[in-house]
Amino acid sequence: MNKKPLLIILAIFLPFTSINAMVIYAHNFDTDDNSTFLTLVNKLLIENRLLNDSISINNYNNNSNSNEYIENTENILEDILISEDSFIIDSNQFYNNTIIALVVANLADEVLRNYGRTFGVPSNIMLSINFSNIININSQNKTNDSANMSNHNNHTIQQGNGTFATDDGNGNGTIVNNPSYLSALEHSDRMIQLYNNELNGTSGESVYINKAKSDLGNALYELKKAIALKESPYKIMEIVHGKVHPNLQIAFNLTLKR
Repeated sequence: MNKKPLLIILAIFLPFTSINAMVIYAHNFDTDDNSTFLTLVNKLLIENRLLNDSISINNYNNNSNSNEYIENTENILEDILISEDSFIIDSNQFYNNTIIALVVANLADEVLRNYGRTFGVPSNIMLSINFSNIININSQNKTNDSANMSNHNNHTIQQGNGTFATDDGNGNGTIVNNPSYLSALEHSDRMIQLYNNELNGTSGESVYINKAKSDLGNALYELKKAIALKESPYKIMEIVHGKVHPNLQIAFNLTLKR
C-alpha cells in the first residue's frame, strides 16, 4: 500500500478544526473539543511511529503488524475527516496545561484498551474503575490452578461469558495480540514525553500540587516499566486508575463530569 496519499491527506486536513467527537474515555474528567482533537492528533502520531517501526523491522517481509497500524490510522482519520457532528477548536485555549493533562488522561485509557487486547481482556473490564472482582477471580483461579498444576498450563480469569489469559503459570503474560502490546508501550512512552515536555515543573505551585506532579511522573514511568515487563492486566489497571488519573486530577485541577 502506498503510504504517501495517507500522509498527504493528514497534512492537509489536520490544520482544520472541524472534527468528529466520537471518542469515549473511561475517566470521569470533563473533556472538551480541544483535548479530544489533540488526543486524536497524538494517536495519529503514535500509529505513525508504530507503522514506521513495523516496516523497518519487518523489512517488508511480514506485514501483519503494519496492516493493523494502517487500519488504525485510517480509522482515526475517518473520525477526523468524516463527521456529521463537528465542533470548533478554540485557538485561545487550545494548548495549555489543563488540555495536555486531559490528553494524558485520554492516552492512559488507550493504554488500558490496548493492553487489554494484548491479553484478550475486554475493554469494558480494563476501563472499569471498580475492578475488585478481577482481583477475587484472579486469586481464586490461581489457587485452583496451583492445586492442579499438572492439568493446567495457563492461568485464566473468567468474566461473564468471556475468558482471558493472565499468565502461563510462571508469572509471564500470555500475549494474544502483539500489535496491541506495542501500541500500549508506545502510548505510555508518549505520555512520558508529554509530561516531561509540558507538565513537569514546580515553580510557584503549592507543596501539595508539586507532590502530585512528582507522583504523576513516577506513576508514568512505573506504567511504562510494567508494560515492558508484561505485567498482568490488573497491574496496569491499578497504576492507571489508582495513580495516573488521581494525580492528574490533583496536579491540574481537572473537574469531574456532573
